[in-house]
Amino acid sequence: MRFQLVLLLTFLSLPPGRGQESIFGLRAIAGINASQIRGDELAGFDKVGLTAGLRSTVQLRGRAGLSIEMLYSERGSRPNIFNDVVDPDINVTLRYLDVPVYFTISDWEDSEAGYFKAFAAAGLSYGRLIEYSTFDHFNPDEANLDNLAREFSKNDFAWLFGFGLRLSPRFAISARYTRSISLLLNAPKKELQANSLRVFFLSFRGEYIF
Repeated sequence: MRFQLVLLLTFLSLPPGRGQESIFGLRAIAGINASQIRGDELAGFDKVGLTAGLRSTVQLRGRAGLSIEMLYSERGSRPNIFNDVVDPDINVTLRYLDVPVYFTISDWEDSEAGYFKAFAAAGLSYGRLIEYSTFDHFNPDEANLDNLAREFSKNDFAWLFGFGLRLSPRFAISARYTRSISLLLNAPKKELQANSLRVFFLSFRGEYIF
């Protein structure tokens, strides 16, 4: 795992060579995730967390591109952010190292600046759970998340789609929806008397283009 991370970080940090500005790009990313967990008795994208990292893009033929990112990403769930008394007293914080890989299709070319202003994206993501915390004063012992957290899966596989807009030669904004394919907690597999849990979240990001 450490060897793979070193290789990925090396790839992401490579500067574009001469004459490659049009086919290779590197961006720094910072923003927020708004997330929820299906199966935890809560609803709404009320859990807000940080996301930050690097994105590297290789331009393929025409308007198509292939991007890979390495991100620190926070997600989870919490009661209603504006009226928390109506929801169960549950709070889950999950911290991941994410590696999304996705294809992009670009449009709205600025011929003078030499780049496309907009893109749409779709792909897959792998996440590794590096830290978690729970606060559950609602569920009984057999379904209490404080007791079940040790059974959380360390690996997360997800699909994603999104779009972005380049505002200037150096700055862009993007939005994305990510939904886990795998379960955070697979209750039947673990033979637990609890709900299975699945994470999904929205991301809103600013991007600095090197």
